Amino acid sequence: MNRVYLVASENMEAKIKEASEAVAAAGLKVATYKPAVNGAAAAAQIKADKTAVLMETIAADFLKQDFENVDLVVVEGAVGMSPVCAQAYNEALATALDSKIYSDNEDADLFCPKRLLHCPKCIARDLAEPAAERKTSQAMFRAGLLIKASKAAKRIVLPEGSEPRTVQAAVLAVERNIAVPVLVGAKSEIEATAKSVGVTLPASIEIIEPSEALAEKYVPTLVELRKSKGMTEEQARAALKDNVTLATMMLKMGEVDGLVSGAIHSTADTLRPALQIIKCAPGVKSVSSVFFMCLPGQTYVYGDCAINLNPTAEELAGIALQCDDTAKAFGLPSRVAMLSYSTINSGKGPDADLVKEATAIAKAARPDMALDGPLQYDAATTPSVGSLKAPGSAVAGKATVFVFPDLSAGNIGYKAVQRSARGTIAIGPMLQGLAKPVNDLSRGALVEDIVYTIALTAVQAQA
Repeated sequence: MNRVYLVASENMEAKIKEASEAVAAAGLKVATYKPAVNGAAAAAQIKADKTAVLMETIAADFLKQDFENVDLVVVEGAVGMSPVCAQAYNEALATALDSKIYSDNEDADLFCPKRLLHCPKCIARDLAEPAAERKTSQAMFRAGLLIKASKAAKRIVLPEGSEPRTVQAAVLAVERNIAVPVLVGAKSEIEATAKSVGVTLPASIEIIEPSEALAEKYVPTLVELRKSKGMTEEQARAALKDNVTLATMMLKMGEVDGLVSGAIHSTADTLRPALQIIKCAPGVKSVSSVFFMCLPGQTYVYGDCAINLNPTAEELAGIALQCDDTAKAFGLPSRVAMLSYSTINSGKGPDADLVKEATAIAKAARPDMALDGPLQYDAATTPSVGSLKAPGSAVAGKATVFVFPDLSAGNIGYKAVQRSARGTIAIGPMLQGLAKPVNDLSRGALVEDIVYTIALTAVQAQA
């Protein structure tokens, strides 16, 4: 199976027959699938706000079917529902199947109702064309992220061990088999927090209680790492009273695979020990960040939106290379747009010149990377604008990775999309360039935000 069509039609039986015959006429093997729950029963669950449960049931049943020896599956959409309910059912089913098929077989393509091909000639023509590049929808990215994290099976340390949201996230990470959480903090406090938020700590959650004896084993290594700054043993002992520093030393020593902090610590408090102890990966001069911007139909990478205030051309080029690596590590296509108020040579000024220089440096460092700039955002994302403003560009109009010229532009840009584009979620920030993965949370992070940051960190540790 490599394609799935979801049929949305009032005349369902005739439309499925027509689509199946068109596929067969193209010389391909076709199968049909009728969801076990449809019609009045499905409509009742949608009206009862149980759409997610309904779709999980259908998607799970779909994956049990034997479609191994067929080229294409035609799925029956909503039957016997009001137009409003039918639309909700079809859109939810497309998203559910998209994420499940992607997780089970990354080469499969799902055509949602909005892209349904309505006549046999259209279907035949589409089948004759090479498959279009798969767009990683929000559902696909989130599902794929959790699966990748589960396969990685990494130990992630959480130095804010008794913080309520962190405790809840750790429990969810175990329940979803995302990672093995290691909570740093007093066991009595962590257990009391768990009780106060109504969760039970699984036996697989490890609790590390800070103590002078525990800290002492890290003192020699910390002194050695910081000897150029004149650190003494007493200063090291004082530093290790901080749980973030203690957890960072655990990561340095290979006792855990990644670190997540920031629910009650500032970015500086999380990043400073990482830069001092973990340091940058070989060949990397500075740390940057990305957000995964998950629009309903596609996932983009935005960098740097959280760390570098006014990067130099060399630093901006480095951010581009890191973003390229990140996109590929998470299974996303990478076409990097170096953003500016100018497209190619349309605008003048030092800021546009800086982006132009950064683009040249990045291209020289990685000639095979799909990268172009300077590009305005519309030229980077909209094919008609891209072909007009940057004809011949391999990136214009179809960028998937966006490198902002400075922190103001990046932070404003990601928040504008996050808050204004309906249905969009931003996963991150995820730090890039460290020798081992450390990730910072917003102090306003929700429990689900922490869960996904744990997953990101686990995948980074696998790369």
